[in-house]
Amino acid sequence: MTGIIESSPAHQHFSRYMYDIRVIIKFSVILGKDASCIHKDLVTVLGENAPIQTVRKWVNAVSEGRDDMEDEPRPGRPVAACRDANISNVLVSLSDDR
Repeated sequence: MTGIIESSPAHQHFSRYMYDIRVIIKFSVILGKDASCIHKDLVTVLGENAPIQTVRKWVNAVSEGRDDMEDEPRPGRPVAACRDANISNVLVSLSDDR
């Protein structure tokens, strides 16, 4: 069942943003780049907000053969930090930094 938070426009935009980052990571791994190099590339594009933990996680996943870049469903209730207002604030902050 999809909750209110997961179906909000802000959450969908953020989810798409993270999906795009994972696809870039996958493409970079295929090109033979390591996590450090990929992170530097992302910092060049996204600034200091480039998510190093995400890079490491997905470099490992792709290197181990993962092809699907979608998040896997997680049990439990949504994290309270993923409220529309918080997500919107982060997205505004990211766009202001560009």
